[in-house]
Amino acid sequence: MKPLPPGPRGHPIFGSSLGFRRDPLGTFLAAWREYGDLVRLRGPVTVYLVAHPDHLRHILVDEFENYPHPADFDRKVSASVGQGLVTTNGEPWRAQRRMAEPAFRREQMHSYAGVMLEGTRRMLDRWGGEPLDMQAEMQALTLDILARCLFRTDWSADAAWVGASVRRQLEHLNHKLISVPDLPEWVPTPRNRRFLAARRRLDELVYRLIGERRDSAPDEADLLTTLMHTPDPETGEYMTDRQLRDQVMTLFVAGHETVAATLTWVWHVLSRHPEITRRVRAELAEVLGDREPAMADVPNLKYLRRVLAEVLRLYPPLWQVARTPLRDDVLGGHRIPAGSFLLLSTYITHRNPAYWDNPEGFDPDRFTRERSAGRPRYAYFPFLGGPRNCVGMAFANLEMPLVVASVLRRFDLESVPGHPVEFQPDLTLRARHGVLVRPRRIEAACPAHT
Repeated sequence: MKPLPPGPRGHPIFGSSLGFRRDPLGTFLAAWREYGDLVRLRGPVTVYLVAHPDHLRHILVDEFENYPHPADFDRKVSASVGQGLVTTNGEPWRAQRRMAEPAFRREQMHSYAGVMLEGTRRMLDRWGGEPLDMQAEMQALTLDILARCLFRTDWSADAAWVGASVRRQLEHLNHKLISVPDLPEWVPTPRNRRFLAARRRLDELVYRLIGERRDSAPDEADLLTTLMHTPDPETGEYMTDRQLRDQVMTLFVAGHETVAATLTWVWHVLSRHPEITRRVRAELAEVLGDREPAMADVPNLKYLRRVLAEVLRLYPPLWQVARTPLRDDVLGGHRIPAGSFLLLSTYITHRNPAYWDNPEGFDPDRFTRERSAGRPRYAYFPFLGGPRNCVGMAFANLEMPLVVASVLRRFDLESVPGHPVEFQPDLTLRARHGVLVRPRRIEAACPAHT
């Protein structure tokens, strides 16, 4: 019989679980540095940390059917988002994926690009010279963009309570993922009551908009309508109202947060690396001149795209991903029993010096074609990979450069001295105290706004 992977013994009773609760990133890094790319972490629940690109390809691509999300993860997440793409497996997931993918094809992106640019303009028009928490700004912006792409309606009057309700869903989900014991939602704790009230308000809004779309002519520019009118190419079936609700909630709760987290770290990096900001601006001047960016410009913003890739490497929003094998398996000569709890770590894999020179340094040019040659495919997987890769990857890869280009044409962002910037590894990798910057308007950058 193959041996189990090596790992620290930790506390006699709690194993590594206490360290994980106090400092998950530090605990993982220490275990990886001592034991390598496959580590067994003992505790009330044994966790297998997976970081080798070959093992990641095996799990995400070659044997992805054998590695669904853990059932406990799906149960906790489904309390908020229902049975959407994140929380289903097998044929239900495949059917949803087939119906969801057309909404994110390239031809759909043209209409979304205009919404992204308009939303960013509205944000920039209200900026003054006071310090801004870019985490809060990016969360509000990405939720606004997503809502307008989904519903094609002016939801400004609802923006405050919708944003607060979505944040409540995220807070509840983050709490459930680390809580022992995990009380079910029907237990009338204050936290559960707040969560259920927020979910109820969002459900009322989403179901009302679904009903309005059912009664109107199809509009391909509306993401919700595209989801509604796209049949499963294999069965001819359409999404039910409940399935549409679950997809919308999945996008609301999880979809905008990953982009918001990444953009937050972009501003952290650029506010501290003026030489990189200058190179981005030089590229913007060369590609755009005096006009605003457009979707057609994104492929030509090569340095900006490398900057974003490097942010995703050092600050991956999905810093860990849970999987569990349905059948016994072998990774790197070690036995992985069926039902094990695996954590696939983008955070660690993206820092492995075997694949990344000076891994803690910020170097966008490591993503040039020459320096990327020979690097294993799964040494870098911010959007995961294989059949269950992020369905909204094209949306995110359009939104992020358009937002960054729009901001840098109008503002310099200076870091606020003394403000602490620390990791908060929740469902996504966030900044514990936010990222504070002081915006300084560039008066000549955009004649339309002077």
